[in-house]
Amino acid sequence: MSAPLREALIAGVEKVSAWADLLDRVNVFPVADGDTGRNLVISLSPLRLHEKDNDRIIQDLLFSARGNSGNIAAHFLSGFIRAASTGELGIRAAEGRDRAWKAVGNPLRGTMLSVFDELVEALNGENVLDAVSVPRIMKRLENSVKSTTELIPKLKSAGVVDSGALGMFIFFDGFFHAL
Repeated sequence: MSAPLREALIAGVEKVSAWADLLDRVNVFPVADGDTGRNLVISLSPLRLHEKDNDRIIQDLLFSARGNSGNIAAHFLSGFIRAASTGELGIRAAEGRDRAWKAVGNPLRGTMLSVFDELVEALNGENVLDAVSVPRIMKRLENSVKSTTELIPKLKSAGVVDSGALGMFIFFDGFFHAL
């Protein structure tokens, strides 16, 4: 993985860390246990380790995964971080998305899985990541997060979006803007 991609991953983790308290507060699905932010910070922390190779980081991600959100995110990232360059992000996002959908027994649309689906589509529609394409990608991810309220009745009744989906949106916001 290139140095810019590693730095972008770290930026994504740092952004999730900054917003972890909010993610905990809006966490109502699948249970209102208020731990999505903390779980994502713990689960994504191996991405901060520059000196390790991808295989070791993936192993550490999978061992560090906490809760549904951390488990799903770790499985997605176990494919995504295999990208050697920005040109490979689309194919690696698809690989990660497929792993993420298999990471839980009852995968549902309206969670971070929907954000991963949208990311794959958005990346496959862009040839270059630049100041024009990144806002388009982020808008698509934002719309995916907003749609979670309509897809999961428990979120709609609480008046919130899915905290895991929001957490991954925050991660990708840091990631893409660092690139």
